[in-house]
Formats: sequence, structure tokens, C-alpha cells
Amino acid sequence: MKKRYQWINHLLNFIAVILGVYLAFFINDRAQASAERKERDLLVASMITELASDVETFEDYHIPVNREQVAGLDSILTFLTEGNIESLNRKLGIVIQVENFSPNTSVYDSMKSSGKVKLFANPALQKALSDFYDGTVLECKSKNQVQGDFFLGEVIKWLIANADLTEMVVLNEGELVPLKNTLVIYQSLIREKVAHYELIVEESRALMGALQTIGR
Repeated sequence: MKKRYQWINHLLNFIAVILGVYLAFFINDRAQASAERKERDLLVASMITELASDVETFEDYHIPVNREQVAGLDSILTFLTEGNIESLNRKLGIVIQVENFSPNTSVYDSMKSSGKVKLFANPALQKALSDFYDGTVLECKSKNQVQGDFFLGEVIKWLIANADLTEMVVLNEGELVPLKNTLVIYQSLIREKVAHYELIVEESRALMGALQTIGR
């Protein structure tokens, strides 16, 4: 009888050890899951703040300013067509305005480099993040670069050769056709950039909406 009691006692001790190990793993998993949720929530809040700031910057400044430049270039092209040099000179300063902006990516870059994107378990959200930051944002930077390169390589080149940059007046009226052709291309680059800025605002709002649903 005593042996049987000892056997039962050993069995109970063994079960207690197993349960203790299991409980330790369970508590550890719960703690890790809780820590990951807190980290994810912090990343979500930071990313939403970053996106909201970018949307405000685009809507309050960069989109309207670039639209104004497109309209100003319309006027300059009209003056060039009419041969109205006096009005052209009054508006020529518009040509040298360059206002580019790219969305902030610090939160996403940090998540990507540290493997934290996996904290967003939703595959659709992971794809949306990649499509936006690795696609739309990179294209924005590319369009900014294209405009900047054309500005330095073509627009400024013409102005240096044919205008007084201190007074912003045309000196060589025999080179107005090349200026007109250059500005037609330059204006189209700005239009494309503005359209992409508007796309970024739209996608940013959609992404913020998706991020705000996490944890609900």
C-alpha cells in the first residue's frame, strides 16, 4: 500500500512539474504577446502621426504652390506665343520656383529593417504598406528628381545663357522658341508631380484608416 502511495505521489509530482513548465511557457507567451501588441500599437500611432503630418503638408502647401506654378507657366507660355516680352519679364521669376516634397518614411524604414512589419499580422495590410512605401513613395521621389534634373539641366541652362538672373529679364529674344519648348515640357513634369502628390494624399488617408482599425 505504501509503494502504491509513493507511486501516486511521484505521478502527482510529475504532473505538477509538467503543469508548472506549461504554465511558465503560457505566461511567457502571454507576456511576449502583450509586449508585441504594445510595440505594434506604438508603431501604428507613430505611423498615423507621420502620415497625417505629410497629408497636411501636401494639402496646405506643396499641392497649391505647385498648382500656382502650373498656372503661372500657362501665363508665361501665352506671353511667349504673343511675343509679349514685357509681361513675360514680369512673370519670369515663376520659372525658378521649385517646391518638392516626399513623404516621411522613418517609421516604415525602421520597421522594415528590424523585421517589425510582421507585427501587423494582416497580409493585406502588409501589402498595403509595401505598395505605398516601396511603390508610391519611391515614385514620388523619382518624379521630384526628374523635375529637379530638368530644371537644372534645361531651364537654368537657358536662363544663364539668355537672361539676367539678378533682374529676371530676358536678354536674348532670339531664343524664345527654345524657352517655350523647354517650359512646355517643364510644366508637364510639374503637372505629373502634382497628380502624384494628390494620389499620395488619397493613399495616405486610406492607409491611416486601415491602421486605425488595428486592435479594435
